[in-house]
This record gives sequence, C-alpha cells and structure tokens, in this order.
Amino acid sequence: MFEVDIKHLFKSLLLFLLFSLLWGQEEFTVHKIYFDGNQSFSSSLLKKQLTIEPKTLSQRLFFWKDAITYTDGHVDQDLRHIRKFYQKEGFLFAEVQAEKIPRRKAGDINLHFIITENKPVLTDNILYNIQARSEGEKEVIDSLIQERKGSFDLLPGQRFRDESVENMRRELFKILLDHGYPEPDITYTLFLKNEKRQVDVHLTITPGRIYHLGDIRISGNEHIKPFVIQKQVTLEQGDIFSQSALEKNQQLVQQLGLFEYVSIKNLVREKNEDTGTLPVEIFVQELPQWSFKTGAGYGLDERIRFSATIRRQPFFGKARYAVLTLKYSYLEPYHINLKITQPAFLTSRSTLFLNPFARREREKAYNLERFGVSVTFQQGLSSFSNTFVNYTIERNQLDLSEDITDAFLLTNTYYNKSKISWGISTDRSSPLFYPDKGFFASFVTTFSGLPGSQYHYVSALTEFKKFQYITEGLIIAGRIKIGSMKPVMNDESAPIEERFFAGGSNSVRGFLRNELSPKNENDISVGGNSYFEASLEFRHQLLNILSGVLFVDIGNVWIDYNSHNFKDLAWSPGVGIRIRTPIGPIRFDVAYPLNQPDGKVRYHLSFGQAF
Repeated sequence: MFEVDIKHLFKSLLLFLLFSLLWGQEEFTVHKIYFDGNQSFSSSLLKKQLTIEPKTLSQRLFFWKDAITYTDGHVDQDLRHIRKFYQKEGFLFAEVQAEKIPRRKAGDINLHFIITENKPVLTDNILYNIQARSEGEKEVIDSLIQERKGSFDLLPGQRFRDESVENMRRELFKILLDHGYPEPDITYTLFLKNEKRQVDVHLTITPGRIYHLGDIRISGNEHIKPFVIQKQVTLEQGDIFSQSALEKNQQLVQQLGLFEYVSIKNLVREKNEDTGTLPVEIFVQELPQWSFKTGAGYGLDERIRFSATIRRQPFFGKARYAVLTLKYSYLEPYHINLKITQPAFLTSRSTLFLNPFARREREKAYNLERFGVSVTFQQGLSSFSNTFVNYTIERNQLDLSEDITDAFLLTNTYYNKSKISWGISTDRSSPLFYPDKGFFASFVTTFSGLPGSQYHYVSALTEFKKFQYITEGLIIAGRIKIGSMKPVMNDESAPIEERFFAGGSNSVRGFLRNELSPKNENDISVGGNSYFEASLEFRHQLLNILSGVLFVDIGNVWIDYNSHNFKDLAWSPGVGIRIRTPIGPIRFDVAYPLNQPDGKVRYHLSFGQAF
C-alpha cells in the first residue's frame, strides 16, 4: 500500500500541461504587419502599441541570419495592447482580431489585424465640486476655471479619452499652483451611461490654503555673490505663490550663463500656517572658474582643423565671464577670438558682448588678415526670440590673387571698416542638432560707412528654415536665404570679403565652395551683391545611427544689388548619408549640377546638418 499526495500530483499535472502548451506553440517570423478598419488611427501609430516587429531591412538583406521569432502568445498579447489602446481613446466597444497569412517560406507570415471600432463614448457632463475654505475663494477658483475651460482637452460632446482627463487634471493643478495654492488635491470619478455611450466626469477640487512667499534663500554659490542672483530674479517676499513665477525666474538665473544647474523650489515642509507664508530656495551649481576644451575634425573644404577654448569666470567682475577661442584650418590659418560677456547688462534679458579678434582668411581669390573689435548689445524678447545691435571696427590687410584684375574689385591693400548691424531672430525648432519640428527665422541688416571706414555699403540678409515630422523616421526640412548689398556714398563696389558667394557643403552642394558666383576673365569667383538660396531635404532614418537624405538645392549670386533673376537659378539634386553622434551628424553628400556645362559630381564631407 502507498499513499498518493493529491495536491502534489495536481501541481505536477498543471506544470506539465503548461510546459506542453508552451512547447507546442508554433514559432514564426513576421514579414509585414497590416491593419484594416482603423479609421480613427494610423497604422504607424497602432504599430507602436505592438511588441511584435516585422523584419527590418537589414534582416531581409542578411537573410541567412536568424530573425526574431514569435508565437501565438505574442499575438494574443498584442491583441490586448490594441484593445487597451482603443479603450483609452474612448472606443470602449472596439473589437480586434488577428489573422496569420502564411508566406512561401516556411514559418514566415504576414500578420493582419482586423479592427471594428464601433461608436466611441462621448463626454456628456463635466461637474466641478470645489471644496474651498470660504465662499469667496470658491467663487475665485470657479472663475479661473471658467476662463480656462475652453482650452481644456476634455469638452462636452467630444470623444472621451483617458489622456484628456489627465491633461485636464494637470491644467487644473497648474491653475491652482499659479494662484497661491502649493498643495492642491484633485480627484475625479467617471459615470458611464452605456445605453447612450456617454460618460459624465465629476471632479473634486480641494485647493488647500493660499500662501505668500516667505524667505527667499540662495544656496550653492561659491564665487558668485548673492546680489548677482538677487538682481536677476523678480520674486519678492510677500508675493502670492506661483509655480510659473518660480519656473520663469529659474530660466532668468540660468540665462546668466554662470551656472551649470539652477533650481528654484518651494520649501513646503517649512510652510508657516499661522502667517500663510512659504519659503523659497534658489539653489545654484556654478560652472568651473577655469575650463579648457579642445577639438579636431576634418572637412573637404577646411581639411584638418583644430580648436581650443579656454573659459574663465568671474572675469574682472562679479557676473562677467570670458571665452578665448583659438582655431586653425586650411581656410583659417589662424583665428583668435576673445569674447567677454556681461549678462543682465541693463535688464534681466539683456547681454553685452565685447569681442576683440584677429584672424586670417584664405580663399582662392584672396588672402585677408583682419584685426578688430566688436561690441554687441543683445536683448531677449522671449524664450525663443532676441534682437541685437552690433558695432564693429576692424583693420584689414588684403592680398588679392594674381588672377584678380577685374575693375569690379577694389584693390586697396590696407583699409578700415567701421560698421553697425541690427538683427532679429526667432528659433522654435527642436530638438537641438536633429530638429524634427518648428522653424527658425532671422533678418540682419548692416551699414558700413561710419567715421573711420574707407568702404560704404548697405546689406540685408534674411533666412527661414522649417522642419516637419511626416511619419516614423521621416523628416522634411526646408530653407530659404535671400540677400542684397548696395555700395553707397559714391563707392563702386563693396570689399570682396563682404560680398555674397554660394556653393559648398552648406550651400548649393552641386558646386564647390564659393564656386557659384560671378567670375572674372580668369574664371575666379569674385562674389556678387544679390544672393538667393533654397534647399529641400528628405531625411529618413535607416538604422539606429544611420540616416539617408535626398535633397535638392537651388541658388545663384548676381553682380548688381537688385538682380535676383530666378531664371538663372542653378539646380543641384543629390543624396547623402548621416551618422548620428551626440553633438550632431557626420555628413557625406553627393550632388550633381543639372544646368551646368561641366556637369561634374561634387562630394562633400563635413560635420553638422547642412541647415
């Protein structure tokens, strides 16, 4: 006789069935994924909800390598993911099915998802239960909500979405945080009416007590005096607490350029309920007093290039800092640039720059040595825009090529330039180095001819860039630049180094550097006074760090200041590859000039986007 442990036998049988089920599941690879019935959402968006991925291009090319395999369990999991996605988007009664379509190769399938969306649930009533400390506070908070509710994601009659409720809750939090309530509490309850496919949203808002700013403390600073930070902030003791005000002041302190890290936060644990005050801490982490950076690179135009940067703060002042930059390349045998920056010069958003410089430029038409100094006053208009006024005076030594004999050129060997510029720009593109949305626009005008200047001209240059996300991995980028320059005060021409040139890795890429411009009798580019460029790029990600680009550039330069003749535009299509790095792409482009007699293919190797 022997005894049977029924509990142990049951566990063993259950484990056996589970392993048998898993072992018996057929494995397969997925070639393509299709969706049908998805009227409200794109297939690319639905694919993001899946764990199953079709074969990549590299897996198809290297077919001898093993691809990722899946089972029916993965399909069932993704069915749940798609249903959950639809439910979050308000389609509570959506139906999703999956169909495996075998291909010729054994174990290789196309996966077909069939979706019946059915009618979504709509938002009906949105009710607010404000539990304020007094009727007066309740009325104030209600009026704030009524002012903003038109901008909420969740509105009566619209499709109900989980994300819309959370966005609305965050907006209500922001309203309270910006009007003196540092500890609000907001909850909501949903009441679903199945027969009408509608939902009511009931929000309970407990604002807590209103607080004013107490002590404003500064910590973390070692060499920067507290008054430098105090001068920059607009917070004052007794102000009504506002989270947006803290964030705005954090940006203002960061704009000083003296700190690696800035944080302004309320010390809610130290609040004084008797006086209704809340202390605030401004914490900063200073940049090093001394820093040194070096760099090296290679481009087909610049060839080997080196750079070194030395930074010092503070520099003969409490909030002033200086950056010394040394550069070498074939185009600039030396470039010495000292930039002294005085942040918060007149206002919290204004900056003064003092910039002595010395550099040598090497071009096919000339060699030029420039020694001078510039002073720039820059005023921030917003987080995205700024304007500036710049004055520059410099002493130039020009050495023209032996092939330059054109009367269009001034041949002074030594001369001075004294000029003033004004400009405005806005940059709403992002992210840095690899923008996929937003735009950039700028305009700069210059007058040369102030006392001490031997050359007199007026110039203007405007540029516009736009970046647009199209679909996963595909970005369209476009640029337009147009400029004009006119000699004035009886001058016949402007200095050659100030004229417009086109062609090169960052210009019309079917031409070499400065090749696209008016030429003299010896076929040397001498620049012009009218300028136009436009570019269009299709940027598509191929692998993790590798992208491909299709582009077309057009442009030209004309002698006269008002000679923008668009019938003369040079067209240059091309292709390129980009290797992604943390500080911008390594770029290789191949372009062909369509309407040029020589028809030579041009190659460009450089760093950074073309625009």
